[in-house]
Amino acid sequence: MKQSFPFLLLFLLTAGSFALSVRAADEVSSDPGAVEQAPVDFQADQLFHDEQKQIIRATGDVILIQGGRKVAADEIVYNLQSDTALAKGNVVFADSNGDVHNADEVEFNEALKNGLVQGLQSYLTDGSRFFASSGEHDDGVSTTMYDARYTPCETCRDDPDDEPLWQIRASEVRHDKQDKRVVYKNARFEVEGVPVAYVPYFAHADGSVKRKSGFLTPSGGYTSDLGVFVEGNYYWSIAPDKDLTVGLRAMTDEAPLLLGQWRQGWSNAHLQLDGSMTYSERTDSVAGMKVIRNEEFRGYVKADGLWDINDTWRSGLEVNLTTDDQYLRQYDFETSSSDDVLKSQLFVERFDERNYTVGRLVAYQDLRIEEDRTDQPNVLPEVHAGFFGAPGSMPVLGGRWSAEGSLLGLQRESDGQDMYRVGAGLGWNRRLVSDYGLVSVFDAVLRGEFYEINDRVGSQTDVTISNNSSEARAFANFNALTSYPVAKYYEKAQLVVEPLLSLTVAPNIDLDENIPNEDSQDVQLDASNLFEANRFPGLDRVEDDTHVTYGLRTGVYDYDGNYGDIFVGQSYRFDNDENPFSVGSGLNEQESDVVGQIRGGFEDAYTLDYRFQLDNDTLASRRHEVDASANIKGVSLGSQYLFAKGLEGTDIIETREQITNSAAYYINDRWRLSGAARHDLGTDPGLRQAHVGVDYYGQCFSVSLIGLRNLTDEASGDSGTEVFVRIGLKNLGEFQSSALSFGGEDE
Repeated sequence: MKQSFPFLLLFLLTAGSFALSVRAADEVSSDPGAVEQAPVDFQADQLFHDEQKQIIRATGDVILIQGGRKVAADEIVYNLQSDTALAKGNVVFADSNGDVHNADEVEFNEALKNGLVQGLQSYLTDGSRFFASSGEHDDGVSTTMYDARYTPCETCRDDPDDEPLWQIRASEVRHDKQDKRVVYKNARFEVEGVPVAYVPYFAHADGSVKRKSGFLTPSGGYTSDLGVFVEGNYYWSIAPDKDLTVGLRAMTDEAPLLLGQWRQGWSNAHLQLDGSMTYSERTDSVAGMKVIRNEEFRGYVKADGLWDINDTWRSGLEVNLTTDDQYLRQYDFETSSSDDVLKSQLFVERFDERNYTVGRLVAYQDLRIEEDRTDQPNVLPEVHAGFFGAPGSMPVLGGRWSAEGSLLGLQRESDGQDMYRVGAGLGWNRRLVSDYGLVSVFDAVLRGEFYEINDRVGSQTDVTISNNSSEARAFANFNALTSYPVAKYYEKAQLVVEPLLSLTVAPNIDLDENIPNEDSQDVQLDASNLFEANRFPGLDRVEDDTHVTYGLRTGVYDYDGNYGDIFVGQSYRFDNDENPFSVGSGLNEQESDVVGQIRGGFEDAYTLDYRFQLDNDTLASRRHEVDASANIKGVSLGSQYLFAKGLEGTDIIETREQITNSAAYYINDRWRLSGAARHDLGTDPGLRQAHVGVDYYGQCFSVSLIGLRNLTDEASGDSGTEVFVRIGLKNLGEFQSSALSFGGEDE
């Protein structure tokens, strides 16, 4: 039975830094600076005091607590003269940060900050473990272990004494909790107890730190266009608000590649700069022929920044610039914008309740390999402001009002067409629900634009086209959408049938050739925009005249989240003269194409999303898109299919058809096999990309092996074979054999 000794505790209060007292746990200070002055809580089965030798001996389930640190042992002997404590037998030392250390014998002094340990076993809060024949605990912040080994791997449940999957064994290991660093001398890396590597010095973060200076884990591998490569990076944690990473990638078939990244944060802003450069040759396409360019300087610069100016305003920048079309794809760099067209912009935004304003300057760099690609204009500037009234704020009519204004300037190099557009608009919206369940939504829009065009397309070759022109346009429409959803409830599900009908009234507007079409080219009719009053994207084109749209949506929805629904719809123009839509858009005839969508989901394991567009006369296919997935007892399947006819007046005039299939098999909770393939089914059919992979995810070790094959135009810089290998070691980082990764954790 445990006993307490208040009379002895009072005596020990005057004995020095190891003074004892009884204190409730919630009264102990968490301030590390107060640990030395904290009193000690003490408990033991028996307590003996030798006044002559100035020794206090506690035996039988002894517990000693000071400043969040705890020592438990079979016996603790405290020498008052030397202010030291010797713990023997089943010693357990629990540090204030949660680390637990077991030992055969421990000698402590200086308020449990310093100590000598025999037979040490340490279990850190991140799951890592140290074992050592002996060790020293210095000043409460560092532990030096001799004849030691470290592993983050859990022990085998069936055989706890078996060798871990991997470990580092060293003659000396020092763990500094202040510096959050583990340093090894004469380190040997072992797998299943077998040495596989040796280094005289090795160091890594202790698992509790996120940012620390040091070499990042290296990467290496092979790609068919770069050869064998190895990459190393050094990470410099300059300050809590900034860091720098510099690196070098050496390749057998190309010149070395220099890499760099700078990151800095402020209280209300952040900035990241990335860059790389090399001196190498490249494959280009000239007049349809492959040409090898001589060695030249090549590189890439990327910047991302955001500044929260105040509660309503923020500003940001995005920069993406490269020296040539193939560089990013050849060296497998990921960008924040499309690989085909790089976007750089400087913007400012304002958020105010329902209102939003944005102004930006945008520049594009076209990386597509087509011979006659469209000259991408610079946006100098673009400004848009939208204002929305609260529901019910519109007098007399009810509903809510809206207002918007816009400014757009497009500038092209040399004699390319420039355009400046100023626009403004007013809108009204109201939603009504009748007593019989009829849902009606009314929208009215009045807007106008003014255009100024310089260096018009064709003016250099056609004398009838003026070089510069100005044009103004006003437009208004009214749209009424009515639906009547009807639901029938069953025991486990409900059936919903909802017919929809809308009427859009607009004046007839002659198509003005003086107004260029910059932002309204990509018209894609589908279930999501069929009931829009104006099916043109952007502002340069408007859908005039009156049209009616009709459709039906029906579905079954159960109470467990499973569902299946179908939508089919079409629209009809009352006057089809001077139809503004291009051939292939699905809206270029009096009756539009039929569009629809079939969706379904079951038990979060099966999903289907099928969208289609059928010719209005023959119901022949004009576009099909399928996105399906299934998860069946460890097998994950996915398929994406696209078939789309070309659209005149755009960059996509050819019919496209492709399918991507993917599969993954989870052998168990640690092993996975995966693969995917994308096939072009169009005019030049064939495999375009394929990859296979195997992954292992262990408690302290992971490995992935992926083979990737790209079968594209060599001039794109993306064609070739790559092998990805990733080996992850807990707390040591991830070794990655990938041309697009920069390594893992710090060393």
